[in-house]
Amino acid sequence: MSSNSLFPRKSDIFKKSMIDARETVGRASLDTIFQVTFSFGNWQKWLDNDTGASFPTASTSGDKRSQGANFMQKMAIMCTEAELPGTSFQTSLAVGHHQGIQEEFPNLRQFPPLNLSFYVDADHVIIEVLEKWMTYINPISTNKRKLNAFGRFNYPEDYKEIIHITKFERDAFIDDIEKENNKQQGTLDSLPEFRRKPTTKLMSYEFVNVWPTNLTSMRLAYGDSNVLKCSVQFSYDRFFTTFNYEQTNQAIDDFTRATEDERYESPKVVNTTKENKENKNKKNWWQRARDRYTGPGELDFTTM
Repeated sequence: MSSNSLFPRKSDIFKKSMIDARETVGRASLDTIFQVTFSFGNWQKWLDNDTGASFPTASTSGDKRSQGANFMQKMAIMCTEAELPGTSFQTSLAVGHHQGIQEEFPNLRQFPPLNLSFYVDADHVIIEVLEKWMTYINPISTNKRKLNAFGRFNYPEDYKEIIHITKFERDAFIDDIEKENNKQQGTLDSLPEFRRKPTTKLMSYEFVNVWPTNLTSMRLAYGDSNVLKCSVQFSYDRFFTTFNYEQTNQAIDDFTRATEDERYESPKVVNTTKENKENKNKKNWWQRARDRYTGPGELDFTTM
């Protein structure tokens, strides 16, 4: 094998015209098509905990301040900027393991903070949710106006949440859109073989144990009016990714439901005398020896 056998050959260089590459170049991803999903599971603790809150029914659909949706759906719609995070490794330098060679190895994966920006709604739901979330992390335990007031941090398990960022393209839901249009127009739905099919699928990031670390200031000023924007920085433990999928894995949901149904069925009586006799021949030799010293299922080491 020659020393340069791994270098690109002439045949590996793309020499065709742009007409041959237009399908590849024309399938670029657009940065304006995405959705941030707030999959909160502890919001009852940090959002509805305040009995004097002006937004006590944040979870219910049909709330006037959230225009018929819950606050998480409204946050997903009003989220105007997001980031697909990168990642890096903290490395260690190894010198001298091989004579004259300096090597570098990873020892810790690092995740950058997550930055999101929102359009502030006229009902101020976005600001209220973020402000109450941060207040719950370190609330004032005494009267807020006293000079000797102090705060105590709550447990991370009570305020850390999950956020998803899904990236998709224009034709990801083209078949669903055609179905809905035909339904609204009262026309017959086209046959599946003649309906346009999406050529792209979904890509999602799941951020685990998310909590806000920095809610930036929002400038107010007289003059030309602009939409008020709110930016917040989140910290998280790690993220997971899934690519090229259409729907979530239903097998996991089915397994969870089956496990829960089995778990909450009527209780069964086990280790009865009849069952012990039937299962006696199925036991291992050490189980039968154990049962000679004590009762089935128990082992008294003091008599061994």
